Amino acid sequence: MSFLALAFVGLLTAQAQTALPADSVDVLDYDVWVDLSAGKPFAGDATLTLRLTAPCQSLALSLSGTADSIWVDGIALDTADLDAIPTATYAAGDTLTVRVSYHGSGHVESYGWGGFHFDNDMTYNLGVGFNEDPHVMGRVLMPCRDNFHDKATYTLRIRAKRGWTAECSGQLQSRTIEADSLEHSVWRIAQEVPTYLVSVSQAAFRRLHSNVHSIHGTYPLTLGYRDGDSTLVKRAFRELDSVVPMYERCLGPYRWGRIGYIATSKGSMEHVNNIALAKEFMNSTAERAQMTIAHELGHAWFGNLVTCRTEADMWFNEGGASFCSELAMEANKGRAAALKYYQTNLESVVRQTHVTDNGYRALSPMPHLYTYGSTTYDKGALVWHSLRGYLGDSAFYSAMQRLMSEKAFSTVDAAEVRDSLSAYTGVDLTDFFQFHVFTPGFVNYHLHLDTPGCLGNEVGIFVRQQGVGTTATPASSRVPVTFFSHEGDTAKRVIAFEGDEWYEMVSLPFEPSHYVLDYDCELSDAVTLAEFKKGSAKSNVAAHVKVNGSLPENGSIVVEHHWGHPWDLDTLTGLRRATNRYWVVSASQSQYFGLQVGFRFVRDGNVNSNFADLDHGFFNWIASLDSIVVLYREGYGHPWQAISHQRSDNDNEGWFTVDNMRTGEYTLAVVDTALLSIADPQVSASGTLAPTLFPNPVVAGDELSLQVPVEGCFTVRIFDTAGRQVWRKRACRTGRRISPRLAPGTYLVRIENNCVSLQSKLIVL
Repeated sequence: MSFLALAFVGLLTAQAQTALPADSVDVLDYDVWVDLSAGKPFAGDATLTLRLTAPCQSLALSLSGTADSIWVDGIALDTADLDAIPTATYAAGDTLTVRVSYHGSGHVESYGWGGFHFDNDMTYNLGVGFNEDPHVMGRVLMPCRDNFHDKATYTLRIRAKRGWTAECSGQLQSRTIEADSLEHSVWRIAQEVPTYLVSVSQAAFRRLHSNVHSIHGTYPLTLGYRDGDSTLVKRAFRELDSVVPMYERCLGPYRWGRIGYIATSKGSMEHVNNIALAKEFMNSTAERAQMTIAHELGHAWFGNLVTCRTEADMWFNEGGASFCSELAMEANKGRAAALKYYQTNLESVVRQTHVTDNGYRALSPMPHLYTYGSTTYDKGALVWHSLRGYLGDSAFYSAMQRLMSEKAFSTVDAAEVRDSLSAYTGVDLTDFFQFHVFTPGFVNYHLHLDTPGCLGNEVGIFVRQQGVGTTATPASSRVPVTFFSHEGDTAKRVIAFEGDEWYEMVSLPFEPSHYVLDYDCELSDAVTLAEFKKGSAKSNVAAHVKVNGSLPENGSIVVEHHWGHPWDLDTLTGLRRATNRYWVVSASQSQYFGLQVGFRFVRDGNVNSNFADLDHGFFNWIASLDSIVVLYREGYGHPWQAISHQRSDNDNEGWFTVDNMRTGEYTLAVVDTALLSIADPQVSASGTLAPTLFPNPVVAGDELSLQVPVEGCFTVRIFDTAGRQVWRKRACRTGRRISPRLAPGTYLVRIENNCVSLQSKLIVL
């Protein structure tokens, strides 16, 4: 089912818990006749073949309608009470048939979405109700055991309205016009599915028929719609030619024989073979439409093939189908586009899902009221994305194919998914599931690299982690870190650790200039990423950062936007409160003269913003803007201090911009400006003395003397005004002379040792 609006969460009301039929009964098959020719009320007749799994006195069936008569194994009962159908004479393992004649008026839930809709131009059911308890709504179509775990096969016999035709779940067995001039059609679902996935619809359908060719077969495609340009409808579904093969490569074969979509006025729902699709998406190639088409088809694996055992694990169904949308983007637009789509989802979730879902929530068990909230859909997709990154593509997709094969047409809960994937991969996923599935919130990793100097290619990594929306943190973690050389080479290392802090020495093939946490976006931690290069966009939505000015020709600037409380900030004098997010800027040189970096802010209550709740709880009155400042530090071990900035746009939303961007950490805070002075970051943002270069200016070819306020050896790097490294010397010491052999011009001299990074301007004559 496609989640088109979050607003319904606030509209849901708690309802009395409806007792589910006893687990001592298993329905094997439904044979259902429905007469829709007169609209509503409609008449129906259903024969259920059941097996008792344990002795019981009676069984109950659910129906949103009225039972007129009941037969058990051909014997009519005295009453038509669906709550007490006698079974005392049957033993465990016995099979019986229950036939019910009934009529109904097309019940629709109070929210107005799920149920049996009798519109002027169409009749159709949507099998889930947001405002129903239980959420499943197979009962609007037929008497049934209405839950997620009882799966059966189905025969659907439909009499359609005059001039209309039916489209249903299953494979079409026959379609005839009888003596009454009405269409009679028969459909068979040979695979076992729960009741909510069974679809019946009728309209004056226009149909498009084609085939989708994939890895495991060729699948007929039927598109049923009532109006619109057939060329546009056909174009809207052409991406299935690459999406279905992608799904089969990743998840295993499509098991449903044919693919079908019908246009509806209410929304989208993953009914087997007869997906309901919001009619505005039926002829659209817009991203939202394409992702909805892909999401609903993803349910052919997540939900339809393997189903959550109860609504408490709906993240498996809906989060998995939402993850499939990312796979569809990858199939059609490439991995880079898919990662951009993923980052957009990640940004939205960490910014707003805890607001719309009234708090940070664990994926499992999910309370009934939030079964279909953003946590289930959107955070659920992030967890599947993280599992892929945690295990690696080969192990992850191999394990998913086994899961879909070995659990096919059955149900699972979160613990069973965890144990199955652990067994299939040989990787213990206990800690992963405990935090990412069974615990609310997110994790924020913060890394510090010992600056190379005398260490050469051996560097030390210090990792810290904090919970976001939770006091818990993962018991064990795997954090990928990408290192960059001055020449643009990269090397990735995975830091595996336990606990909240970790230090590890890492050997690299080069001396690194900088590093980036999760550069390839493998983890769904509380970090969104932006990268700026020559000719790239100057702003990034996911990281809420922009860069103005001329970027280096061959270099890149990476900005990590951390959605966690800034480290080591609470002892700052004059601090009133800080926003719970900060930025880490990484690049090959520590300062870019003339380059501006801007950080977005949004006032609390600014619901008209595209980024509502960005600074939730930070400030909610305009006067506080006068005391909001940008705080900066070079990195771990350096003090935070307020730096000069400009504010642009308006009081509700805008940017704080800093000149002459430096690498390091930035955040926003409300401060007492009488207690906290504002520094010029160009002078000495680190609070340390600057190196002395003598003579300066220097004649080309002459030697330089270095006086540097650091102990031990250090590395000297010299960059031209384009940011290119033109000279380097390791193992230097203060007081020693160097001969860089530079052409006349202006240069930036950078001094690096284990804990300090200093720089100064050099003029060569």
